[in-house]
Amino acid sequence: MSKRDNTRDRRVDAFVQAVNSSPRESLRRDDIPDACRLSEGESPGFFDWRIVPSHGADWLPEVESHLPFHLPSTFRSLIARYLFPAFEVGPLTLYSVGVNDSHRAGMEFRSAIFADGYMGPFLFKNRFLPFARPADSSYDPVCFDYRNSSGKVEHPIIRIDHEEILCHDRIRVIETLSRSFDSLIEEITRQLRK
Repeated sequence: MSKRDNTRDRRVDAFVQAVNSSPRESLRRDDIPDACRLSEGESPGFFDWRIVPSHGADWLPEVESHLPFHLPSTFRSLIARYLFPAFEVGPLTLYSVGVNDSHRAGMEFRSAIFADGYMGPFLFKNRFLPFARPADSSYDPVCFDYRNSSGKVEHPIIRIDHEEILCHDRIRVIETLSRSFDSLIEEITRQLRK
């Protein structure tokens, strides 16, 4: 493992530890991968959860073969090495990794990035890769921005107005959330540890 890979994985591990050490909203049983589910929370039918190491991401090469771009290495480290439900963290709601129930597939990374048959291809064509939603529950895609990607390993994270895509076939960036996923999880890790 290279020094860069080791640093990236340590950054992801620190993020996971910070999330697991902080208060988290209880979720419905079916929204949590079995391995992540802890005890029942305060509300009936809702469970506490944590992020857990995965036993391999044999599904990832198949998903990547359908993507027009390589996943940013820090994000890939997270989804290849861990299982988790969809959850709010910082300015985003990350799609889950490991929820296999078909009726919950809309928020599972493997299917969520391809779920909208119009918006997904439109984003890919314009050099954006959706990977999350905003924490405010909007349908706006949160994407990695590959427009100026020549040789970059990490890419800016932006929020795009979904109505502009669906109504006017154009991209309108609402905001830049971070210069990269590694920067974002470093900042979130710092905030969670306060």
